[in-house]
Amino acid sequence: MRAAGLVVVAAVLGTVAVVLAADPEQPWAVAALIALIGIAVGAGAIAWQGGSPRGRRRAPRPRRTLAVRRGVEMGVAVALLLWLRAIDGLSVVTAAFVIGTLVVGEAVLSARPHSQR
Repeated sequence: MRAAGLVVVAAVLGTVAVVLAADPEQPWAVAALIALIGIAVGAGAIAWQGGSPRGRRRAPRPRRTLAVRRGVEMGVAVALLLWLRAIDGLSVVTAAFVIGTLVVGEAVLSARPHSQR
């Protein structure tokens, strides 16, 4: 998960560069900022969830794929909420629907089928 940490650093540096160099009135600057923040949050979540605890062996492969899926979900949620805020479409109701949709999606994907015994 070292690569995810490098992606976080690159995305944060890109965010700082966009903030310092671009005019906020330019649409591409806002889109780039939202995308970079979403990437940084997603990669940070992947790095945080994918790390193995100290003193134990490395995490098995399914745990890594779970961390990647949840990290992508978090990055998408943040980017979508920021995009809704940028176009002035964010309200409590739309935020609840966005977050609720992602929570239900995670619940469906995490559900384990019942074994037939």
